[in-house]
Amino acid sequence: MVPTDADQRTRERTPRLTERTALALPLPERDYAIHFCPQTPGFGVRITSKGLRSWVAERRFNGRTVRRTLGRVAGRGAISADAARKLMVEVSSELQRGVDRLEAQRQERDERTRSEAEEALTLEAALRAYVEGKRRGKDGLGLKARTKADYLAMVQQGRETESGRPFADGELFGLSGKSLARITADDMRAAFRSASARGRRRGIYAMQVLRAVLNWHGVKVPHNPLGKEVAGKDRIVLGRTDGNPQPIPPERLTAWWQAATALAGREAADYYRLLLLTGARPGELSSVTLRSVDLPGARMLLVDTKNRRDHLLLLSTQAAAIVAQYAKGDRAGQRLFTLADGRKALAAINEAAGTHVKPHGLRSTFASVAEELVSAYTLKRMLNHADADDVTGAHYVAKSEAQLRAAWQAVADFITDASRGNRRRGSPR
Repeated sequence: MVPTDADQRTRERTPRLTERTALALPLPERDYAIHFCPQTPGFGVRITSKGLRSWVAERRFNGRTVRRTLGRVAGRGAISADAARKLMVEVSSELQRGVDRLEAQRQERDERTRSEAEEALTLEAALRAYVEGKRRGKDGLGLKARTKADYLAMVQQGRETESGRPFADGELFGLSGKSLARITADDMRAAFRSASARGRRRGIYAMQVLRAVLNWHGVKVPHNPLGKEVAGKDRIVLGRTDGNPQPIPPERLTAWWQAATALAGREAADYYRLLLLTGARPGELSSVTLRSVDLPGARMLLVDTKNRRDHLLLLSTQAAAIVAQYAKGDRAGQRLFTLADGRKALAAINEAAGTHVKPHGLRSTFASVAEELVSAYTLKRMLNHADADDVTGAHYVAKSEAQLRAAWQAVADFITDASRGNRRRGSPR
C-alpha cells in the first residue's frame, strides 16, 4: 500500500520500538496511526482505531514509497520486534533485487482465483458466454439469433413432444456439465464419434463449435485432437463440409409445381412455391414482415441475412401474385407467413409429386434452373452469395435492377411454363 495524505497517520518519535512500547501506544481516534522507531529507519508499528497493532516496514522502491506489513504485535501469529526487524531486512533486500513478495502473493492469489473460476466454468456456461460475447472482427456484429439457438441446442437435453416422442440430446450434451478446463482429448474424440453417428456434418459442426468455445476462453486441451501438433493417427480431421444439394429432379419439377399449385390458397404451400420462385433461404423468407414488402414496386427485403447483409428480392409476376395474397394487415411487424402446417403441406406436395425435396432443396432447385438461364454473376447476386476473394464480381461486374428483375422473371417463367408443357431456354445473361 502506498501512503497518502488521506492516511491521517502520525509519525511520532518514540523510544526504540519493542513489544512493550508498541502495546503502550495509544489508539488513534479514527482510521490508523503509524509510529516509527527513531533507531531503526523505516521500521514502525501500525495501530488501528480498533486496537489492531502490526509491525510495518517502509522504504523507497522504484521512485515510490512502499510499505509492507511484517506481522502482528500481539495475538495469534504475533512476532517479536527483533524478528520483525530481521524480516524487514529480508523484505528490503528482496525489493532491492526487484523481488516483491506482496506482488508475488497477489499474483498467486489471482492465479488461484482464476484457476478456481475456470474449474467452475462448465462447457454449457462457457458456450452461453460465447454466444453472447462473440463479435465478428471485421464489423463487430454478434452472432445471429438462429446461430445462437443452434449452438445452445448442442448442450441441451432432448425434449419430448406432446405425444411423448423423445428428441435426441444435443451433440455436446454429454460434456455440458463438465468443467471446460478439464475437458480432455478423449472427451473430444468421444463427442465427435457420438455426433458423427447422426451424420458426418453434425460431427464436424459440433467440433467446430467446441473448438471456437475453447479458443475464445483461452483453454488449452493437452494433445488436442483438433490441433496440428498432434500425430495424424490421433487427429480429428474436419476438412471442408461440401454442399449437399438435393434439388427437385428435373423430370419431376413439373409434377412438383402442379402438386403445389393444386394446394394454392393453403398458406404453407404458397410459401414453398414462393421459395422456389425466389431462391431465398427458408429461414430468411419465413421471417419476412409486412414492413419489408413493397407490393407496388414488386420488391421484398430480406433483413440481416446469412452474410449479415440485407438482400432485395425483385419479385416476378408469379411471385408478386403470391405475396399479394398475404401482404395484408396494418401491423408493420406482422409476419408475411405464419406457417402453422409447414411440414404437413410439404409432405403432401412431395407425396403427390413423387419427390422427397426439403425446404432448402427448393433453393437448390432455383439455382439449378437459373444456372441454365442467367450468368454466374447474376446468379450469385440472386442467391446473395458473398465471396471476399472474388475481386471481379465484387468490384467490376455490376448488375442493374432491370437485369436482375429479368433474371428472376426468366426463372419463374421457366418453372410455370414447364408445368404447362412449354420448355423455354434463354434469358438476359
